[in-house]
Amino acid sequence: MLVRYKDSNDRFVSKISPEKAWHESDEALYLGVAIQGHYINSHRTAISNTLFSLPYPGLDVSTLPMVRGADIINLHWVAYYQSPLTLKKLFDLGKPVVWTLHDQWAFTGGCHYAAGCEKYQWNCEACPQLADDPFNLPGPVLKDKLRYFENANLTIVAPSQWMGACAKKSRLFKNARVEVIPNALETDLFRPIPKAEAKQVIGLSPDAVTLLFGGECGNEKRKGFYNLVEAMKFCLKEKGFRELAMSNKIGLICFGHANDEMRDVGIPVKSLGYLASNEEIATAYCAADIFVLPSLEDNLPNTMLEAMSCGTPVVAFDAGGIPDAVKSGKTGQLVPLGDVKEMGKAILSLIFNPEQRMVMGKRCRRRAKEKYSLKIQANRYLSLYGELLKNHGSTAQPRAEDRSGGVWQVPISFKDENLPVTLETGVGPHLKGIYDQVLFKALKEFSCYVQREWDISEADRSARLKVIEQLKRSLGLRIVEQLKKGRRLVMRLVKVRASPSDIPGHIPHTPVK
Repeated sequence: MLVRYKDSNDRFVSKISPEKAWHESDEALYLGVAIQGHYINSHRTAISNTLFSLPYPGLDVSTLPMVRGADIINLHWVAYYQSPLTLKKLFDLGKPVVWTLHDQWAFTGGCHYAAGCEKYQWNCEACPQLADDPFNLPGPVLKDKLRYFENANLTIVAPSQWMGACAKKSRLFKNARVEVIPNALETDLFRPIPKAEAKQVIGLSPDAVTLLFGGECGNEKRKGFYNLVEAMKFCLKEKGFRELAMSNKIGLICFGHANDEMRDVGIPVKSLGYLASNEEIATAYCAADIFVLPSLEDNLPNTMLEAMSCGTPVVAFDAGGIPDAVKSGKTGQLVPLGDVKEMGKAILSLIFNPEQRMVMGKRCRRRAKEKYSLKIQANRYLSLYGELLKNHGSTAQPRAEDRSGGVWQVPISFKDENLPVTLETGVGPHLKGIYDQVLFKALKEFSCYVQREWDISEADRSARLKVIEQLKRSLGLRIVEQLKKGRRLVMRLVKVRASPSDIPGHIPHTPVK
């Protein structure tokens, strides 16, 4: 693995860093701070707040021996890492390239999820996710990708049928080979344990019906947190559910920390905070009677697979790749996209039917083992790699000098060790055609932003200086007062020593002149 950031000492994971730091490059600052920060981020519409990222600049890894010595290159999530120019250099190595899609960014003009928009099938112009974009920035970005990806020996892997269909419909990958290989998980680690036992471990009543959701996704609109809140409010209208909630016989548990909106619904919420180990996470899934997934747009959520592997049925919207795993009436309940009333009804139906939950839980576990084990995923990738190498023929063999010492005999790479690479700040010809206008607009806003931040900083500094002066004066007065008190005390002591006759038992004597 060749990564941008590394948090382990795994010897098979190597971290790269640019020879020239981003802050040392004017072009990188223009792209990353001005255009990304003040042309894109500052003008997002209400339709989505999921990432929307410019694919420039990039880091050129094509010259590294481990890349040149590889038989196959498998791209994964490469935003803020690779650009169309650096990807072109990888494609030009002539090796088969597999690109596993973890979102839609690879084939759009910048959005990571399209929020229902289908303009990536044509030109990505008049993007609904940008409010002030007079130069139609996503359009030229997509055209640059079309130019640089042309004739690439590229195979697309989608983890879900939905993502595969989107890729196949896209203008960029419509002629590419698209395979669906679902993500996998450790089914031996995420396994069922008795729910009463799991509830006891995390401090829940064994007889309480428990719903689990992810609490750290509350700010991202496509995760549907507010839809979940509305679904819970709908459930509370049902008398039986309301009585269970009032008697603490039903409760919510969440990963991370629940937002105030969920706490105000009127159902007890237990926040699990940050769970450091997979064992703790698995216990939380096992403690839940129902896992609620309100995502409005998603690929193949890991949380869904983990819940199912732990034997917990899922209630979710019929969205994205979720229907690949959740079969309504068998491994959970699917409801129409965004319909909070139907989600509420689905939750109620399972809450009051423990036998159905038990049957669904067993089916969930069986489906996870049959469809989503690591071995199944690995074999599918291995089969694809083998086929690509066979079709590629003899040109797949790397140069001898790139394989010296054996490609797998890599040195141990620690977290703070980097492989230096070139920072590629160039942009494609279509973006270059509007680059000056976009940059000028971005820098105007950036300069105003800097001025406002400077004014705020100066006002804050002035306020702090006033406080400091007040404290100094106050402290000075206190010191003066203490000195005065000390002087009076000294004077009293001097007076006592100067008038010894005032001391009881004193024998007077005549002083020597």
